Amino acid sequence: MSSNSTVCPPPFLLKSDFPELGGATNSRLCVPFLQAPGMPICCLPCPKQNFFYPDRFQKIVHATVFVDLASVICCGFLLLSFAVLPIEYTQRHYLSVCLALAIFFMQLSFIIPIGAQSSQCYDRITPHDMYSSITCALSGAALLGGGWCTVMWTFLRAFSLHLQICWQIVPGRRFFLAAQAFGWSIPVALLAITLSITGVSFRFGESCHINSHMGLQTFWAPLLTVAAASIVLQAITFGYCVQVYLRSLFEEKGASQVTGGSGLPYSNSIRTVTARQAFRRIQRVVALQWRGILIVIMILADNVYFATVFLAFDGTTKKTQQNIALGFKWANCMAVNGGDKYACLDIAKTIVIEERNALAVLFLLSFNGILALLLLGRPTIYRGWYELIRNLFKRPKKEFVSYDARRLSEPGSSSYEMLDKRTDPMVSRPESKAGNGILKHPVPPPLQSSTVLEYNPATFSAKLRERAEAEGKGYSPYTRPPYSLRTPSLTSPFSSFKETQDYFASRTLHPASKRGDESVSTPPYSPYQDSPINSSDPSRRIQSPYGTPDQDIGVAK
Repeated sequence: MSSNSTVCPPPFLLKSDFPELGGATNSRLCVPFLQAPGMPICCLPCPKQNFFYPDRFQKIVHATVFVDLASVICCGFLLLSFAVLPIEYTQRHYLSVCLALAIFFMQLSFIIPIGAQSSQCYDRITPHDMYSSITCALSGAALLGGGWCTVMWTFLRAFSLHLQICWQIVPGRRFFLAAQAFGWSIPVALLAITLSITGVSFRFGESCHINSHMGLQTFWAPLLTVAAASIVLQAITFGYCVQVYLRSLFEEKGASQVTGGSGLPYSNSIRTVTARQAFRRIQRVVALQWRGILIVIMILADNVYFATVFLAFDGTTKKTQQNIALGFKWANCMAVNGGDKYACLDIAKTIVIEERNALAVLFLLSFNGILALLLLGRPTIYRGWYELIRNLFKRPKKEFVSYDARRLSEPGSSSYEMLDKRTDPMVSRPESKAGNGILKHPVPPPLQSSTVLEYNPATFSAKLRERAEAEGKGYSPYTRPPYSLRTPSLTSPFSSFKETQDYFASRTLHPASKRGDESVSTPPYSPYQDSPINSSDPSRRIQSPYGTPDQDIGVAK
């Protein structure tokens, strides 16, 4: 290594001093300064990006780490809210939860190198790859796997929205199971293929990215295919919405036209009603899912931009005649200027991607977690956390129970104190005095005002039966006449309402027995037979417990 200063100009190092023992040896940037066989080859020190960009670039790259940290915190907070808070605060859905989880995995790729605090270089000219650094392997796998999961769940969200709007199909359990199967298995399978064939290494920024070898075939082409399918589905869905909206506008005049005098609408007006109903349904779906639609559009746009920038970056590393010529031109500039990179930045811009594009990619990748919280989260999440924390530190209130409180099923006098407000005011509860106190006898539930008063055998018939037994008369209850299909007779055992008379009960049910007239036979007593006596003695009337003393009780004849 002592001959490095005489063989390789600064800042280059002699390649032979660093044997290929590990790391991403294909990522070395080495050039022969003398075009002669057997001459030494000089390589640029690691990391290479420090010589192609100004010093502020590396400071900005380090600043993106704090954005990544904030993004991971926001995404983790969103996932924790989905898991802890009730659904009325989060309005969670498995498509939103899985998309947020995929973004969280992708954001972890930028945090893993911070915790590891490992160098990006295997030696002075060789960067680490996934075989030489576990940090590189984890960060690269999280980035590629999280990116694949994000694109897949974005496609599933776009497909679900397309089914609901265009085909009026609400995804159910089958769609849920298929989404879980394809949303996780396909990214895992393609990630395994990508890592085994292409691999990852420290190429750009603080985390590992996919290598250029077979990167287009194993990663970028399948990823862009799924992203393109999502874009097509989203475009078809929006095209259908615009078509329905325009049809409802242009056919509005036809909806008011009717046929001549019939009052029936034309066929185009019927189609207008259908178009309006479809447009209202689309409005409801879009109003509920506009956040998901917006994040799908933004993630798809980011993925397309990432793919464009990284594919352009891979193009600068290929060994083409143009790249080799530009590389020699820049190396000679560095050798002539003694390793002053600022003197050769104009040439370096033609070799690598532009500084603004590189920083835009890093910041957009770091901002996805914050974007997920803003669009997938709802303002009610914060109120839900407030209620949860307040309930944790809030003492439970002691419930006040009255000493006299009893269940309605318990017997006792208190069971009859709580009367319904619809209780009939004419019904009173009998009271009996015992000693100095008043005993309240339990009575049946009071009659409601909406209940029709019916014939009560416990009161009216019982009194009549007692009178009949006291007079020695037999009690003959009413018997229903036998049914017959012939025409009934004109006589009826019942008299009309106008012919009914007040019934006056007396000791002798027939007046002939009182006068001693034996010629008049006393008919057998029946509660349904009126007495012919028209007495006006109010003391001989039977009093109903539900009526006033002045009321007469009329019975059928």
